Amino acid sequence: MTAIARAFSFILLLLLPLVQTAWASLSLSPEEQALVDGHQPIHVAVMYDFVPFSYVEGGTHKGFVADLLRLIETKTGAKLRARVGEWSDNLEDLRQKQVDAIADVSFKPERTSFILYTTPYFEIPTVVFTDKRFGGYQGLADLSGKHVGVLRNIFYIRELRKRRDIRISEYDDYESLTRALAFGEIDAAIQNLTSGYHYATQNAYTNIKMAAEFQLDNVGREDLRFGVRTDKPAIQSLLQKGLDSITESEWSELTNRWVGTRYSELVDRRQTVALSTLEREFVRQNPVIRVHNEDNFEPFSFYEDGQPVGHSVDFIRMLAQRVGLEVEFVSGHSWNDYLEMIRSGQIDVMTNIVQSPDRARHMHFTTPYLRLAQGIFRRQDSAPITSVQGLKSRRLVLPEGFYTYEQLTQTEGFRVEPAKDSLEALMRVSTGNDEVTIEVMRVAEHLLQKYGIPGVVGSAPPQVIASEPLSLRLAITQNKPILRQILQKAMDSLTEQEKRQVLQKWTGKGAQASNFIHLTGQELGWMESRAAIRLCSTRQQLPYEDLVNSNDKHIGVFAELLDVMRHNAGLSVRLVGVDNFREALGLLKRGECDLISRTPPGFEDPDISLSQPLLDGTLVIATDLDEVYVRSFSQLQPHTLAVMEGSHVQLYLERNYPELILKPYSDMDAAMSAVAAGQVFGLVDTLPVISRAIVTSHHSDIKISGELEPDYPALLATRSDETLLLQIVNKAIQSIEAEQFETVTNRWMQVPILAQPPDYRLITQAALATLFFVALILLWNRKLAQLNARIHESRNQLMTAHEELKIKNRMLEQLSTTDRLTRLKNRLYLERAFEQQLLQAEQCSTYTFSLLLIDIDHFKRINDSFGHDQGDAVLTDFAAILKGNSRERDIIARWGGEEFILICPNTELNAATHLAEHLLQAIRRHQFAGIGYCSASIGVATWAAGDTYKSLCRRADQALYHAKHSGRDQVSQQRPTTSKPSPTTTTMLE
Repeated sequence: MTAIARAFSFILLLLLPLVQTAWASLSLSPEEQALVDGHQPIHVAVMYDFVPFSYVEGGTHKGFVADLLRLIETKTGAKLRARVGEWSDNLEDLRQKQVDAIADVSFKPERTSFILYTTPYFEIPTVVFTDKRFGGYQGLADLSGKHVGVLRNIFYIRELRKRRDIRISEYDDYESLTRALAFGEIDAAIQNLTSGYHYATQNAYTNIKMAAEFQLDNVGREDLRFGVRTDKPAIQSLLQKGLDSITESEWSELTNRWVGTRYSELVDRRQTVALSTLEREFVRQNPVIRVHNEDNFEPFSFYEDGQPVGHSVDFIRMLAQRVGLEVEFVSGHSWNDYLEMIRSGQIDVMTNIVQSPDRARHMHFTTPYLRLAQGIFRRQDSAPITSVQGLKSRRLVLPEGFYTYEQLTQTEGFRVEPAKDSLEALMRVSTGNDEVTIEVMRVAEHLLQKYGIPGVVGSAPPQVIASEPLSLRLAITQNKPILRQILQKAMDSLTEQEKRQVLQKWTGKGAQASNFIHLTGQELGWMESRAAIRLCSTRQQLPYEDLVNSNDKHIGVFAELLDVMRHNAGLSVRLVGVDNFREALGLLKRGECDLISRTPPGFEDPDISLSQPLLDGTLVIATDLDEVYVRSFSQLQPHTLAVMEGSHVQLYLERNYPELILKPYSDMDAAMSAVAAGQVFGLVDTLPVISRAIVTSHHSDIKISGELEPDYPALLATRSDETLLLQIVNKAIQSIEAEQFETVTNRWMQVPILAQPPDYRLITQAALATLFFVALILLWNRKLAQLNARIHESRNQLMTAHEELKIKNRMLEQLSTTDRLTRLKNRLYLERAFEQQLLQAEQCSTYTFSLLLIDIDHFKRINDSFGHDQGDAVLTDFAAILKGNSRERDIIARWGGEEFILICPNTELNAATHLAEHLLQAIRRHQFAGIGYCSASIGVATWAAGDTYKSLCRRADQALYHAKHSGRDQVSQQRPTTSKPSPTTTTMLE
């Protein structure tokens, strides 16, 4: 070995420990460490033309991403291999699991089904490039009627395509897109700033200019991240740890090397929010916001070791950083003091606050960012509280000024004592000074454990007043409405992963906590729009569930698991008692309940969606003692079988085994007696139900003779159009810990087995059958396992494709029936809804419905005086007023222009007129931004026998005409005559 070689080897030996230390210092999970130790390369799809981030030159992958991959390799010890391709091909390869990860991908909710995202490593403004002769560009309106080019499958393409007046063309790469603009094939190109400038400069396209930053529904900047296959979460967490370990000096060096100072004012690695000129000026003049910080609202907002800490503290800091604000926390005051301070403008923002009508008069509120379940906490030696009256009989202590305190002090019959904060309230219950407190369950559980408060227990009774979940928001002082806009933009810019990470830090109780649940902004909004989720619960179905004491008490394994789900997900539930599954299904389809507690597996119905399994189960048959073992349904074809009338088992058998002869019984004991008497061959139901019935009814003459369906899980069902509810329910099911499952099922599902005399004939038959089949089982076992695996894989692929098709069909249906501006239903949907109401009215003589036709007064003046953009804003606000002040069952649609229509199911004329007056009052009170106050006129008509869609609309229109010509800002109703309605036989009533 030469001296130079020996010296080089010596240097490598010196450097090797340093390199190993760099990634060994990271705390890797066993799965992440296995990736590193296995030395298998992680294949990352990268672009070949995304200058300066990822491109190929001289056959070598170069750019910001290339250096970033090498840096992450050094930090983690992993082997990262770049696979170069076009963007659309890269994305498809990841979807098809041909690569492990992809670089330079932007977060989009619809991609989360196949992508796990890291946090952004860069953010680039997306801008509009045009020909220099294009003229000024202020917004999307300037692209109306133009031909616009974008990159194929870019993250904002769906939102852009909603603008029907803009012609869109997609290009495979940025170079082709820029060339198309330069050669006049398109009028404008939307792309990231760096690539546009690069190709314009490289090819000397002097006729191109950067018009302005592109903004579309809070989509203005291209966030660059790594995306990982959903089946390889360890790769995502490893890449994230590599990114997190990069120092600020390393980021600066990397950024300067590839981006330099050329775009330094427009390009930033940190996540930021695109603000308007007015909003940026507010931030410049008000760089510091004063935010309240509580002493003991743990783990959300508290003061510890001289510092404000907690989820809400981290959350507001993250929002402030997005928009360039700094936060000054104000600590040491009571909640009531903070309410006065925000009303007087001494502080700017309050976190974890519940909106109420009184507070809304003094504060501006963002959308909810958390939804938390409340519980009732009492002394351990006191009786449980199961009713409103029981709560009223106790002496309550609540933090003064809290939402629940305000609510109950204004409700007759409650005795409420004020406390300084949540900790003091729990301590007073513990010491016996007071009897009960109501608190957010996560807060109370945290405080009880941290401070070791003895003798206090909590519960979450389903239907006790004031124990409903709370939606927590940010409140902003009344004199700074623009600050509310800025903070809302910052909230909207957060990815669900970012929100989940900060929430899990404070409430997840560690990475292994299975009861941690994160709800997306959409899911929070869905729950906020509902008073409660109505659950169809079946009576007399123990051990699963039952409703006793006139539906006041829900018991059984479902009831207890439901309480866990309510706690973890912040669900508000109302029980709707039913006798069987068939009745529940009818209520669900008619919209009279939202969720069914038990549905048969594989239930095929286009209107119904099924949850993931809540409980495993088995379908069995019970017969008299003399019957032999039943192995399959084929043995039952000549026999009559008992089932519970209208049950999920009956519908399952009717759909899957139509050849069986079924005899329904309304009572389990009657069915058992029929089996014992030989009137039917056997009873088919789930194992826990039959086992419990045998024991509790002392049917020693009946045995369980066979397992018919070993995989018969308990599923919940929702309507297929309630996709967000299904997501929430599935998350809530996943959040139930294994220990909680075991505790609940042990309490309800373990039924003692009755001792039976041995059946020697059955034993002999079983032994002979076993000897005969054992050889065949051993011989074919391996082949059957392989075949089953292939069938299972094909079935999963088919189910995935089926689900994707259902989702796309629902999206198309939603688009076709929704007004683009107001997001209300359109006339197409309205006509369908009318037909349903008409059918129901014609089938039931006591049923009727009404129409409200609403027209904004002097709307043309608004457009002429303030412009069409302001007119559109008025229409959007008007739609929100109608939604916020109508009933849940009412159907609201945009009729056209400034006219709206409401279908009011099961509503007589006088009730509809009363609703119309209520809407007018809400409209009069509302101050429209930039406009002030405006009014509307409403015509009301009620269906009568013989009415058609046209005739009823005509009468409502005539009533509206009368209201307009009687001075506007009023309601006019028109009653039908006794004969079939016609334009000439009407009666007007003011």
